[in-house]
Amino acid sequence: MAVVQGVLLGSLVVLVILNRWFRLRRAARVHPRRLAVDASLRRWIAGTTPLTGVLVGLARLPVTLAIDTLVSWSARVPGERWRRLAVALEQQWWARLVRTNSGSARWWKRLESARFLSVAAVPSDAARLVRLINDTHPAVHIAAVAALERIENTSLTLAALERLPRLPPTVQAYYAAMLQRSRPAVVQHLGKRLRRVDDPALPRLTEFAGRLAEPALRECITALAEHSDREVRIQVARAMGSFPHRESVTALRAAAADASWEVRAQAARSLGMITDASTLPLLRAALRDEMWWVRLRAALALMRFGAAGRNALLEAEVGADPATRNVAKLVLGLPAQALAEFAA
Repeated sequence: MAVVQGVLLGSLVVLVILNRWFRLRRAARVHPRRLAVDASLRRWIAGTTPLTGVLVGLARLPVTLAIDTLVSWSARVPGERWRRLAVALEQQWWARLVRTNSGSARWWKRLESARFLSVAAVPSDAARLVRLINDTHPAVHIAAVAALERIENTSLTLAALERLPRLPPTVQAYYAAMLQRSRPAVVQHLGKRLRRVDDPALPRLTEFAGRLAEPALRECITALAEHSDREVRIQVARAMGSFPHRESVTALRAAAADASWEVRAQAARSLGMITDASTLPLLRAALRDEMWWVRLRAALALMRFGAAGRNALLEAEVGADPATRNVAKLVLGLPAQALAEFAA
C-alpha cells in the first residue's frame, strides 16, 4: 500500500511539472502573437493599417486569449470604430464558433460566449444575450449584462430588469449601472411595474428607481409611501430624497412618524437631501427619537441645512437629553469628508 501511494504521489508531482512545462511553452509560443495583435490594434486606431491585419492577428490567437484581448481593448477604442470591428468579427470562423457556445451545456463555454458578446455583440445577437442574461450560472449572466453598454435592445433591457430584483445587493448595483444606459425603455417599464402594488419585487424596483432619479417616476414612488410592506416604505423614504418636490416633502413628513424606525431613519436622510426649511422642526424633533440610528440620521440631515441646522445641533449639544447631546456632539465633531460619507 505504501509503495502504491508513493507511486501515485510521484505521478502527481510529475503531472504537475509537465502541466507547468506545457503552459510555459504555450505562453512563450503565443506571447509574440499577442504582442503583434496589440501592435496591429494600435496602428488601426491611429489609421495607419487596415482592419484586416487586426482580424488576422486575432484569428491566430487561442480563442480565450483573443477574447481577453478584445475585452482589454474595448474601453480604449472609440465607439464607432469599435462597432466596425464588431461587425467584421461577425464573419470570422472562430467568432461564429464562440457565438454558438451560448447554448453549450458547459457553463465555462457559455461564459466564454458571454464575455465575447459583452464587447463584440451586434443587433442580431440580442436573442443569444437574452438567453445568457437568464442563465442560471452567476458568472455567465454577470458577463452578459455588460453588453447593454454597447447594444440597445428593448427585449435585452427588459430581461436584465426582470432579473434585477432577484440578485444580491452588489450584483444589483452592477446591473443598475448597466441598465442606466438604456434609460428610456427602463423608465417606461419601471413605471408600469411600480404601479403593481402587489408585486413581490417592489422593494428592489423602488430602490432602483431611486438610483435612476428620473423625475417621471416621482409620482409612482410617492404613491407607495403608505404601502403595507415595511420594506417598500423604507425604499420609498430613501428614494424620495432624489425627488425634491412639495409632494415628496409631504410624504416624508408622514414617513418621519412611521411605526418602523428604519422608515423614520430614511425619511430623515431624505429630508436632509431636499433641505426644505419648513422641515427643520421635524428634524429637531427626530433628534429625540428612541432609536439611535434615527437620531444620527436626523443630526446628519441637519448639517446639510447650513448655519440653521448647525445652530440646532449646538443647542441640542447643551440640552437636557443625554442621548440627544451625544449624537449632536458626535456629528458636530466629524470632519467634512466623514460627514459626506455618513450622510450618503
